[in-house]
Amino acid sequence: MKRKISFLLILTMVLTIIPFSSFAQEDYDKQLEEAIVKVKKLFNIGSEYDKFDHRVSSRDGTTVFYLNWSDSKEKLGSIDVSITLDGTVISFGKWKPIYREQGPKLPKISKEEGLKIAKDFIKKASPKFADNIKQIDVSEPLNINSSGYNYHFVRIKNGIPYYNNNIDIHVDNSTGEVRNYYANWDMDLKFSDAKDIISLEKAEELYKEKIGLDLMYKTSYSDRSPKLFLTYSPKYANLGINAKDGELTPLNDYYPIYEKAADMGGRGDAPADELSPDEKDAIEDIAGLISQKDAEKIGRDILELDSEYKLNYISLYKNWRSDDSYNWQLEFIKNLDSNNYYANISIDAKTKELISFYKFGPDASDKKVQYDEEKTLEIAKEYIKKTAPDKYELVELRKSHEGFRPLEEQRRYSFGFIRKLDNAYVEQDGITITVDAIDGKVIEYRTTWTNKEFPSQDEVISIDKAYEILFDDIGIELKYVNPDRYEGIIKNKKDAILVYGLKTDKPSIIDANTGTILNYLGEPYKTPRVINYKDIDDSYAKDKINILAQYGIALPGDKFKPKEKINQKDFLYLLAKAENPYFEIDDTKDNLYAYLINMGIIKENEKAPERIVTKEEGIKYIIRALKYDRVADLTKIYKDIFKDTEDITPELKGYISIAYGLNIVEGYNGNLNPKAELSREDGANLIYNYLFNGK
Repeated sequence: MKRKISFLLILTMVLTIIPFSSFAQEDYDKQLEEAIVKVKKLFNIGSEYDKFDHRVSSRDGTTVFYLNWSDSKEKLGSIDVSITLDGTVISFGKWKPIYREQGPKLPKISKEEGLKIAKDFIKKASPKFADNIKQIDVSEPLNINSSGYNYHFVRIKNGIPYYNNNIDIHVDNSTGEVRNYYANWDMDLKFSDAKDIISLEKAEELYKEKIGLDLMYKTSYSDRSPKLFLTYSPKYANLGINAKDGELTPLNDYYPIYEKAADMGGRGDAPADELSPDEKDAIEDIAGLISQKDAEKIGRDILELDSEYKLNYISLYKNWRSDDSYNWQLEFIKNLDSNNYYANISIDAKTKELISFYKFGPDASDKKVQYDEEKTLEIAKEYIKKTAPDKYELVELRKSHEGFRPLEEQRRYSFGFIRKLDNAYVEQDGITITVDAIDGKVIEYRTTWTNKEFPSQDEVISIDKAYEILFDDIGIELKYVNPDRYEGIIKNKKDAILVYGLKTDKPSIIDANTGTILNYLGEPYKTPRVINYKDIDDSYAKDKINILAQYGIALPGDKFKPKEKINQKDFLYLLAKAENPYFEIDDTKDNLYAYLINMGIIKENEKAPERIVTKEEGIKYIIRALKYDRVADLTKIYKDIFKDTEDITPELKGYISIAYGLNIVEGYNGNLNPKAELSREDGANLIYNYLFNGK
């Protein structure tokens, strides 16, 4: 992790420390003028945008002008454009001055029309990119709350994708305007040819031999209590097979930098579940936890702190991985010669076991490195043996396959050890440790260890079956990668090579017992798709049913059964999807009712999943969803609208009146027929009217 942080610092320096004089020497004023004229003509930016600002930067030999227009009256919003010296637009944004939240609106532009607009925009703004991209079309429901369509393109060379380069573009579905455009593109990249590459079959063999699948316990965090599930997964998902020589190659399709943001700021990983002094006393009395005084002494002994280190912060918190485990966390600070030294430690409040610590102080760049990677690894192993002997025999060293190589002498080394339980690895359990290469001291240590019961390994599918699923149902593909992309900024390496790697449109997580592909929550993975019903051609609500389905508001299956009566759970499911298209019902249906009761749409005493919904009941639920029920309950203020008003349940008269006023419901020959049982097409009609008329 330290390597990655060091890389970011270097990258930031390279991107920001550019002498302005270098631009001046290259006719900066003329270049800026050319960029302004081109962009104004390209995007029809008129004099009404009377405020202008700009900046310029250079990276990797490419100079980019960042131009911004706005209006002094603050009525038009702003336009942002970044453009290279050769006139290629890298980004475009057109922003409204004030965002007003609006309800769903039917699009005036279809998704297909929006795609044509997006492609035409790319040809106009970045013609050099237009013939070298391919759209990644995901067949998933539209977002009911979005005002436009998002399109994603990846760079293609020799018919092969290079995922590190891509274009994202957003088209307004009412006006057809492009609102946002961004191209992530490596200029002057050299691509290896596609000749003399190994076959897909050979790549699969090499993948099994050199990367492979392992039994792996993963953890789901969908509930407050973590859930373990057993899978077949690659331990090194970021590796691929070089398509020319068959060697291991880092994919570098993405470069996540995380983990440190939270614990570099002094208070480390103290969670939100802090306890009050009274609660701390109660826990100490009941559970026999070590006292604050003892925790401080243990922390000082482990960290070998002298008396000049002052206790700055202490907290007792619950370990969310274990129901009955608590940790003490302490932070110490020392000021010496105007320099601050920090030490942070977490200790199990019952067993006194070291959970984690880190120490850091002023930069020691003037001191000479004394230890190489091999020596620091031995120091790390010895420390683990001494500190956690019961865990040492249960962990394995994770191999390092990072694409980034340090640009300067390595000043610290970090090692990760993963826990192994019988034949399976425990993905999130293990030990990470960092050793200072100057003085050989351990400066960071962290152990993560689950004490929960693990699922059995007795009835897993064979590894051969797991590979069959991996290659047939998930698959590997040929793609370009630049292994040195993140150091290429400094070393000017611009070579993309061909690699076989896993496809990424599905998770590479296979249920070890059933062979089902799982998502990251341990649930069966479902490919997002728009439902296309086969039995609605004769329905009066056909168009509305189809439009709802495009937004993911649909009943499961490929048959809608429009003429059948709709029961309460199905009507409420459609209403829940209209409120939240990502809502999924569980097998018991309990979460549906819990969700809607919490939303105030239905009351506990109204639950009747199989009961057929009447028209007035459906309207009642919809008006509650709109949060108009308090007004609707004022029954005396509403006049009679329908001839059969006397048939309306008296307390629902206001609900009917509001729904009629919002064009959610209408009568027939002056009658409402409030007690009529709704068919499924009637239910869809009401939900549609609620979305596009009522909100």
